[in-house]
Amino acid sequence: MMRARTLALFVAVLVVVVLAACPALAGAKDKSGDDPVGSSLYEVFAAEEVDGEIPVIIFGQNDTDAIEAALPADAGAVELPLIDAVAAELTQQEIEALADSAVASEIEEIQLDDDVVGVGWTDYLSFTNSAIGLGGVLPPWDGGPTGEGVNVAVLDTGVSAHQDLTGADGIRVVKYKDFTRGGNGKKRRATDDAGHGTFVAGLIAGNGSASLPEDQGGDSLRHYRGVAPEAGIVSLKVLDGEGQGRESDVIRAIAWAIRNSDRYDIRVMNMSLGADVTAPAEFDPMAMAVKAAWNRGIVVVTAAGNEGEFGPGGILSPGNEPHVITVGAGDTKQTAATDDDEICYYSSVGPTLFDEFAKPDVVAPGNRNISLRVPGSFVDSTWPENRIAVSEYIPGASPNATPQYFKLSGTSTAAPVVSGVVALMLDADPGLTPDDVKLRLMDTADPLPETDVHQQGAGVVDVPAALASSLVATAPTLSADLGNGTTILPLSRYDDWQAYKWLKFKWTKFKWTKFKWTKFKWTGTDWQKFKWTKFKWTGTDWQKFKWTKFKWTGVEWKKFKWTGTDWLKFKWTKFKWTKFKWTGTDWQKFKWTKFKWTEYDWLKFKWTILIEGQ
Repeated sequence: MMRARTLALFVAVLVVVVLAACPALAGAKDKSGDDPVGSSLYEVFAAEEVDGEIPVIIFGQNDTDAIEAALPADAGAVELPLIDAVAAELTQQEIEALADSAVASEIEEIQLDDDVVGVGWTDYLSFTNSAIGLGGVLPPWDGGPTGEGVNVAVLDTGVSAHQDLTGADGIRVVKYKDFTRGGNGKKRRATDDAGHGTFVAGLIAGNGSASLPEDQGGDSLRHYRGVAPEAGIVSLKVLDGEGQGRESDVIRAIAWAIRNSDRYDIRVMNMSLGADVTAPAEFDPMAMAVKAAWNRGIVVVTAAGNEGEFGPGGILSPGNEPHVITVGAGDTKQTAATDDDEICYYSSVGPTLFDEFAKPDVVAPGNRNISLRVPGSFVDSTWPENRIAVSEYIPGASPNATPQYFKLSGTSTAAPVVSGVVALMLDADPGLTPDDVKLRLMDTADPLPETDVHQQGAGVVDVPAALASSLVATAPTLSADLGNGTTILPLSRYDDWQAYKWLKFKWTKFKWTKFKWTKFKWTGTDWQKFKWTKFKWTGTDWQKFKWTKFKWTGVEWKKFKWTGTDWLKFKWTKFKWTKFKWTGTDWQKFKWTKFKWTEYDWLKFKWTILIEGQ
C-alpha cells in the first residue's frame, strides 16, 4: 500500500495553493498516486531559491539502494534503515527529476527533512522533587532507588562534564556521540555548546554534589539534585550550538541507541525536542523511529511542546506517537505545597493533529526548574540572569563564586523529570517493560483539579505511588484514540496550525524574496481593482519632500490607479525610510490580516530557537 501522503493545509496569508479533498482530511493537496513528492515540500518550493538545496527524507518501497545510487554524488546521502529511508540535500529541480526518473517506482514518498528544536529554553529543584512526591521515597543514602544500573540516552545538544554528573567511578556520561552534520557520528570529547542537554541530564541524574546540605556534609540550604542521582547518561548530540537539528539526525541517533542498547544498558530515552507534525503518526518519520525504540524495550519519554497558547492540537513530534510517554509542564509556584500547582500556560494541549490521540500522557514540574550550568554555552551567554548565584543557597559564599546551576522552563525540563522517575522504577524492578512503566505512571498520576484532560493527561506523576504499583500491562499501553482527525479538532484548526508554525518557526529558514505576494489575500480586499500606475515614482529626488506637511486622511484613494506597473524595476533601497514618522498613528485600529500582531512581545522571540516560559 502506498504511504499516506503528508497533509499540509496552507493559509491564505502565507502560501496560497488550490487544495482538493483527500482520504486523510478534506483540504489535503490532491496529488497523483504516481507523484511521490510529499506536500510538505510544496511549501518549500514556494519559498526557497530555485537553485537552493533542500534537506529531504526519501522513503523507499522496499529498500533504498537503487534510490541512493540515483542521487547526485554531492547530495550528502545518509541511510536511515530504521525507517527504510535515505536523507539527502537536493535542489527543487533534482527532486522533480528524481520523482520522474526510472527509480520513481521504488520511492514511496519524498518528505521535507524538517527542523527539530530543543523544546523550551527558558526552584526550584527541591520544589520539583516535592511536587512529584520524591520526599516520600526512601532517600539514596538510606538504600532507596537511585537509578543505578540504568542508563538514559539523552538526545539533545550534548552533555558536558559537571561535578554533579560524577560518581564513584568518575563521570557518569558513559558514552558520547555527535550526530549533527558537523560531528557526523564521530567520537569526540563530551561537550555541550548550547548548554541545554547538560541541563536536561542534571534533572535526570544530577547528584547535587555542588549543593550538598548539612546532613550530607555540606552547608547548602537547598539540594539541587536530579531524580535518579546514580543513573548513567548516554549523550547523543542531535542539536547544534543553538538548539537546532534535523529529523534525519535524530532518527540516526535513535537507530544507534537501538543497536547499542544492550552494550550500554540503555533502558530510557529522553527527547526534550520537537518538530512540526505534518502527517499522522504512522507516517511521521520521528514518530516511526521512537515506536521502533519502544518496541525494542526502550522507554521513550518526550516533551509535549511549548505551544500551549495555540490551544488544542499543539503537540509536537515525536510526542504525537501513541506508544511513547509524552510529558506536559506543570508549575509548582515555587512552593512545597501541591494544592496551588497548575499547568503552565505554554504547555502544549492535545489531542494530536491528524490522529487525535490523547496527549500529553502525564505532566511534571517544568517551570523555573534548576539544573546544571555550562559556562559560556549558548543559554548561559544569552540569559546570564538565569544563573543561580552560589550565595543564594550557600550562606556566606563569595559573590564571585562560580555559579554551578541555572534556571530554565518548558516541557523540555518536565520530560527529564519523568525520565528520572522511570530510571528509579527500572532500578527497583528491572523486569518492567515500557508498557508496564507507562501503565503504572498514568494509573498512579494525580490529576490537577479543574484542569482539562487535554492539558494534563492522567495528571502529575507520583513517584511513591508509581514505585508501589504492581500493575502489569497485558497489551500495548497506547494513548487513547479519540477520533479520526476532525472528530474533536475542526478542519480550520489545521489552517490555524499552518499559520502558527510559519510565524513561529519558519521565517529564517526560507528566502521569502521569491514569493509573488500579489497572489495573497491580505484582508479580504480585491487589490486588483486598484490601479497604482498613475504616478511616476522614479526619477524624483524624494529626499526633497517633506512628507509630514501633507494631509493623507480624507483622500478618496479609490480614484487612484496603482496596478499595471512592473514594481520589480524599482529600487526601493535608495529611499531613507527613517525620515518618516510612523508613531503618530494608532496602528491597533488596523486589521492587517487575521493575526493580531500587537499582542506579541516580539523581542522575546528567537525565530530559530524556542525560548518559551522565560
